[in-house]
Amino acid sequence: MRRSEYPRPHFVRDQWQSLNGEWEFAFDDGSVGVREGWERGGVTFPLRIQVPFVYQSQLGGIHDQSFHPVLWYQRRFAIPEAWAGKRVLVHFGAVDYQTTVWVNGRFAGMNRGGYVPFSFDITDLLQPGEQLLVVRVEDYTHIEQPLGKQSARAENWGCWYTRVSGIWQSVWIEPVADLHLTRLYLTPDIDAGTVTVEYGLSHYEPGYQLQVELVASLRGREVVRLEVPVEPLRTPWVDPGRLPNGKAVLPVVDPELWTPEHPALYDLEVALKRDGQVVDRVQSYFGMRKIAVQDGKILLNHRPYYLRMVLDQGFWPNGVYTPGDVAAFEHDVRTIKAMGFNGVRMHQKIEDPYFLYYCDRLGLLMWSEMPSWYGFGPAAIESALNEWQRVIRRDYNHPCVMAWVPVNESWGVDPLGERGTRQRQAAAVLQTLYYLTKALDPTRLVVSNDGWQQAATDLVTIHEYTQDAADLSARLQRFLKDKSGAPFTHGRPILLPEVSYAGQPILVTEFGGCKVAAQGASGWGYGEAVADYEQMLERVDGLVKAIRAQSEIAGFCYTQLTDVEQEVNGLLYADHTPKMPVERLKAVFEQ
Repeated sequence: MRRSEYPRPHFVRDQWQSLNGEWEFAFDDGSVGVREGWERGGVTFPLRIQVPFVYQSQLGGIHDQSFHPVLWYQRRFAIPEAWAGKRVLVHFGAVDYQTTVWVNGRFAGMNRGGYVPFSFDITDLLQPGEQLLVVRVEDYTHIEQPLGKQSARAENWGCWYTRVSGIWQSVWIEPVADLHLTRLYLTPDIDAGTVTVEYGLSHYEPGYQLQVELVASLRGREVVRLEVPVEPLRTPWVDPGRLPNGKAVLPVVDPELWTPEHPALYDLEVALKRDGQVVDRVQSYFGMRKIAVQDGKILLNHRPYYLRMVLDQGFWPNGVYTPGDVAAFEHDVRTIKAMGFNGVRMHQKIEDPYFLYYCDRLGLLMWSEMPSWYGFGPAAIESALNEWQRVIRRDYNHPCVMAWVPVNESWGVDPLGERGTRQRQAAAVLQTLYYLTKALDPTRLVVSNDGWQQAATDLVTIHEYTQDAADLSARLQRFLKDKSGAPFTHGRPILLPEVSYAGQPILVTEFGGCKVAAQGASGWGYGEAVADYEQMLERVDGLVKAIRAQSEIAGFCYTQLTDVEQEVNGLLYADHTPKMPVERLKAVFEQ
């Protein structure tokens, strides 16, 4: 059985049971399963799949990359005797796209969204002895659902890759008390020397004395312990007993600050008590750091910080979206840092929480980007807005996350290039995404539309794939002269016509994409291929020099970390091994 680690590193409980491993599996191309009652467990599914790997992957054990819109999974499991008297939750890390779950033939719940976690309380569905869990997934790969870099065609093409359908992150169950914690939001304030802990409860019990005990430690040394009564958030319109949420402010004296160079993390234990007895306990962590912008610069903990990022597609040759183990995430973060980068732009994918965990632990800033949808209309907008809010909630506590990117290159809001009503609608979507994101998280930066046609935005970002360093320099200088126009090869304005530059930091967030002829003529990349890796290094060096020569540029993001299937413009091969000594790349990117 693979992927046996606790799947949620920022909200950890001691007792749990993995449901990863072999499941029965079936395609339902005719969508007859519900009509025939497959959820009741009377059917043996003909295939076997290794969860959490999708059927399109080798690691899943099926490796069928043809289109199947409806999938069924089932497996049996037992509840440990030690969990008697507890409630039981089933958790899914991510399932693409619409999921329906039954336990012992009874409906447990439904979820829509391929990149976010969901859970169901299955206590009342359990029976004595063995339990049956059945999952049905619909994934029509429709352009109105967030797809990211999954190909909506029958085949891969350009820079779009293998589809991902079904369970692609871990599944597990865990016991909880009837009264338990449901979430934590941790907000550091380095100026005040505090971290605000907002917590959710399963419900509020006004007849008891409820307390929350918070213990923070740094490298194993306790730095603060605080016990506070649970005081639900109040509003004059609703009885406080119906608002099972609370907040506490934890003092952190002389905080040790988090940076990529010094990723200091505080471990946090949160215990929920009822009449003095602990009924729930979770482990988490936080970093004391502050992100801001001022005078055209990005500030990390009040100091100017130049971003050197690499674009990461998050694909794996044997697992598609899912590596064989979490050590692969640690390897990638260490390799990225060894090549001279201090940040990563997670492109068109909401990555497994363990990748963010290693960014937090090892010190790597991250941009979190919503996977794009490719149709413009009410259904697409509704799906994107709903899932994007859940992405922000999932990753709010990670100190590595410094920026949110709801849209890339106008994908999903293509009418921005038109005139009239549809253009105004698309611009309104961008504005809505920006202000909604800032409302949910005012502590981070928001890039409304990375690359071009930007509306309200905290950073002005440029995509330019010219392979000539002198040409890149000239185009950047033309834009920097008056911060307007469309001097780049894609021909689109960086800012929407109705938007004026307002002093934001300016970054080149896609460039490079160099491919090497030695990898084959059919490989996809940007521009004319270079002959070998030595020439590739020379070209990249020239492009980086052209960017660094512009003092008004506050950072860059190189495309890209790895080769992905037919796209061969990575610094690493598709198996995530370097194409050349990382020390030589470090000398280029750290110049």
